Amino acid sequence: MTIASTPTPTVPYDEPADLLGLAELMCALRHCAQLPGLLIRVTPDLDGNAEAFGSRCDRAPRIGLGADLLTDSDSLPLYGVLAHEIAHHALNHGDTRPFWHNPVWLAKAALLGGLIMRLPLPVLAVLVCIVLTAALASARRERLQEYDADTHAVRLLDAAGLPGRRMVAAALADLADEPPGYRLIGWAFDGHPSARARRRTLATGRPARRLRWALLWQRTPNPTTAPGFSCSACGLGCPDGNGREVSV
Repeated sequence: MTIASTPTPTVPYDEPADLLGLAELMCALRHCAQLPGLLIRVTPDLDGNAEAFGSRCDRAPRIGLGADLLTDSDSLPLYGVLAHEIAHHALNHGDTRPFWHNPVWLAKAALLGGLIMRLPLPVLAVLVCIVLTAALASARRERLQEYDADTHAVRLLDAAGLPGRRMVAAALADLADEPPGYRLIGWAFDGHPSARARRRTLATGRPARRLRWALLWQRTPNPTTAPGFSCSACGLGCPDGNGREVSV
């Protein structure tokens, strides 16, 4: 008895004609960011979002791209999102350290050990405060990375001959505003700032506010230049170094 194989279900999506040169644009942004390589994976589970991540095995920069981003007829937000994720890799964001080097994990482990050993309540209260402080500091660091990625994405797109601020602003305009409770206190425990805060910071053209001494350890690489690109759908046009138009 032969049982017919069940076809693997797929998630259909339409690929707009103006995204045919997306690989060339990604290559230009990778060149501007001075990355040795870049792996892009289309993931339906991400919907209209994207994520930058790495692997401890080969250290290759990776980007997960939501399939819904490819169905949007407006390519400006897509370019802004991709530049933002590439900027994370260019700025060496992402915590790939072992968990025993992570202050939050160490604080939680200390608290768990205190509970197992039944330490006095004052000692446990101190450990709880340490866990909260470490979590708040880690969330603050991740929020600053989001602001810095927005700023560096503008520089990368500008280096590729595209209107960087306009594209990143279009990507941020697509983000839904968070509920009032999140804007009031919830943001303090989240690694992503509110969409309104990101749009406001981008509009100022200045880095997000932080302690002045923290800037001493911040190193922002200067992007290299790459040929420009043109897109008939969004009206962008820029000749490359040989005076030719490159279609996106």
